[in-house]
Amino acid sequence: MLLATSATNIAIAVLAIFLLGAINQIHGFKHALRAKGFMKGCLALMPVAAFFILNLALSASGMSYISAENIGIFPLTAAMQATSALMQNVLFRGLLVTALFIKLSATKNERVKSVLAASALYLVIYIPINILNTGSLELMQLVNTFVMGIGFCAAYMYSKNLLSLVTTQGIWQILVSAIDVFGVDGYAQFTPLALAVLLAILTSIVVFAVILSRRAEPFCPAGTVPHLAQ
Repeated sequence: MLLATSATNIAIAVLAIFLLGAINQIHGFKHALRAKGFMKGCLALMPVAAFFILNLALSASGMSYISAENIGIFPLTAAMQATSALMQNVLFRGLLVTALFIKLSATKNERVKSVLAASALYLVIYIPINILNTGSLELMQLVNTFVMGIGFCAAYMYSKNLLSLVTTQGIWQILVSAIDVFGVDGYAQFTPLALAVLLAILTSIVVFAVILSRRAEPFCPAGTVPHLAQ
């Protein structure tokens, strides 16, 4: 099952990369999975990284001890999480955001709209998939998913680099899977202080994303000079 999921993720990612390449006359695509803009993308993802660190800390704090019983399945689980991060970012933050950004890039406000639209569409797709996988859905989970989508989309718009997104999300998902595989009794108490910090981080992600998307240069046809529309 893990191998099949990884193979599916890779196949979808390759298709999305091919579609991106099919419209590579738009500035920014040729650097999407290259080193150029990597650090710029990582810096743009700092509020998102803070969210990931908080969640990892809360998950790890709930473990009573570490079990090595499932060590054999961890490499496959880690591979599935890494390919999932690749697929999600290439498809939803690369292809989808770029398509919307090409259409909605005339003004700074329209760039913000394209971030919100891409994140909302990802959330719509995410809801039935998560219900099928877990059988449940919580309001805070929806909020987290939508806000994370906003942060990732804005970071890509600003940096034109998908590798930073794939790396950031991939590391987080692998660490989360490690806690799930090796952790025992991982149920941390969500204190009022932790909730306040979480809400502060989510707010900072939205604010940061709006600023980044408004400052992002629009994707322009080859041969034209990118500019910031007022």
